[in-house]
Amino acid sequence: MEAALKGCENAISLTLQLGAGYLLFCGLMEIVKEAGISGWMERRLRPLLRWLMPSVRSEETREAIALNLSMNALGLGNAATPQGIRAVRLISEEEKHAPAVRHDLYMLLILNATGLQLLPTTVLTLRIAAGSANAQAVVAPVLLCTAVSTLVGVLPALWIRRR
Repeated sequence: MEAALKGCENAISLTLQLGAGYLLFCGLMEIVKEAGISGWMERRLRPLLRWLMPSVRSEETREAIALNLSMNALGLGNAATPQGIRAVRLISEEEKHAPAVRHDLYMLLILNATGLQLLPTTVLTLRIAAGSANAQAVVAPVLLCTAVSTLVGVLPALWIRRR
């Protein structure tokens, strides 16, 4: 019984730690949107987004995509979900006028599934919560693995789009 109670205590503690990090970054992303930083991020990512998703024309759609990709790059997949859903909805609206935008929807799904992570915050939070002596040791391997998986997803998609 003692082990079961200790396990429950640890689970609740971990849930609170992860939840706090999630809420912190969700709040920060709301501040980013309200401060207009999301538009700045979209402008910085615009060349890349135009290359990967050339049929997306709406600035609002590109902004949602930029926020989604930025949050995923910070390892905040859960916090990125609302912006991803918004981006899919906006792309679907654009698709009514330009059917070619469907390829851009596929590219967004590929980018979300492969999830290039510059900073794996969830993994770092878990390692810190577990008492890891070197929590940041996973940053370089995660970056390398997610970069390779993103290339493996994006390159064939670009090739298929051009055909």
